[in-house]
Amino acid sequence: MKCPKCGHEMMKLRKRCEICGQDLSMYERLQRISNSFYNKGLERAKVRDLTGAIVMLKKSLEINKENTDARNLLGLVYFEMGEVVAALSEWVISKHFNPTDNMADKLIEKVQADTVAFDAMNQTIKKYNIALANAKRQDDDLAILQLKRAISMHPKYVRALLLLSLIYLKNCEYEKARRCLVRVQKIDVGNVTALRYLEEIRLQTQGGTQNTEQQKESDDFSSTPQFVPVHSYREEKPNFMAFLTFFLGVIIGVAVIYYMAVPNIRRNIMEDYNREEKNYSSMLSAKDVSISSLESQIRILENEINDLERTLRREEGYVLTDFEPLVDALYHYHEYLQLEAPTMEQADALMKEIYALDMSEMEAENDNAVVLYEVMKEDMEERTGAFYSLKGLQLYAEGKYEAALPVLEQAYAYVKLDPEVLYHLGRIYHSMGDLPQAKLLYQMLIAECPDSTRCQEAEVYLGYIKEQEAIQALTPTATSTPAPTE
Repeated sequence: MKCPKCGHEMMKLRKRCEICGQDLSMYERLQRISNSFYNKGLERAKVRDLTGAIVMLKKSLEINKENTDARNLLGLVYFEMGEVVAALSEWVISKHFNPTDNMADKLIEKVQADTVAFDAMNQTIKKYNIALANAKRQDDDLAILQLKRAISMHPKYVRALLLLSLIYLKNCEYEKARRCLVRVQKIDVGNVTALRYLEEIRLQTQGGTQNTEQQKESDDFSSTPQFVPVHSYREEKPNFMAFLTFFLGVIIGVAVIYYMAVPNIRRNIMEDYNREEKNYSSMLSAKDVSISSLESQIRILENEINDLERTLRREEGYVLTDFEPLVDALYHYHEYLQLEAPTMEQADALMKEIYALDMSEMEAENDNAVVLYEVMKEDMEERTGAFYSLKGLQLYAEGKYEAALPVLEQAYAYVKLDPEVLYHLGRIYHSMGDLPQAKLLYQMLIAECPDSTRCQEAEVYLGYIKEQEAIQALTPTATSTPAPTE
């Protein structure tokens, strides 16, 4: 036994903790009460009063939550009733309180080992949930079908049997409902819900018999001759109340028709109008689709006619310049300019399309087309070079020089005189030991971009290269020293 205050292991006969001095008499009494409720729950479980066993075991756990025997038995009762999730929850909690030498380990392993049965239980719960949703939507046929499948997969699922009996009871199929409830009682003798449903079936069936007998008695009484008293003769007088009642009834009837029937008629008219409007809209949309398809066919035929005309003119000796590739490239260039956030891949694809254009025939016939092509190419080279420059500088900042080298070289191919690209390409070649290439890039930066802030740094690194070349000239076998870091 452990002390509830300090957790020290003690002998059962001790009344006070040896470490902290805690009085253990009340704790022992609570344990005895919890064990007594556990014993009552065990007795009820043995006679298949599972509902009563659940009540007793829950009381036992309310008094002593660490009573693993009561918790394991509660999980077994839940498992017997088809509540797999509740059973596993109780066994996991029991394993938490007593991780060693606990029957909950064997129970969990046994459930998880039989994967086929475990999957069937999961499918049963899913089908029950689907049936419950169908029942809430008043779709009883689908609910009954799902419940029958769930019960065939797990015959002891009490919830499914109770829901199926309730649906049968709702549909006045009392015999089917009674059979389901009898199956529930075989699993759980004291199930309160099943007993309540059986009592309702008994009242409905007995009430129907009594009503039938009363109806027969009333029919027999009505078939007997009745003696009507003879009143004294009296001459009828004009009854003004009858006329008044008639006119009031007519007025009330007209008012009822106006306030109840007319709105329904108007609603029906509006529904018919909306239906016709939808049909007309669908017809218009179908016509629009057909018109668009015909227009596309017209465009295809026009393109075919133009191709045939070009072929005919070439065969007749005419020289015909094809401006369509340039027009397509200009269209794609216009679409690119409309993008809010263009990517490097989109810019690179457009540059490949621009470089693929053959302007040799256009140069002889149309100077404006060549000028337009050059403007478009220069603009896209600047935009694409900016993408490659930004990516290359990011890779350089991360120390990925080998990955940054081809990206910066591509940026240099698009934009020749970008001081940042020239400087960082020179630094990469310098760090890799390619001194001639680094020297060339530094000199190009100093000569072509004298106003750049990178010129001073390029002059410093160019001086390092010259010193290294002088050292190499004096001592041919000497190895090149690495460039200083920034």
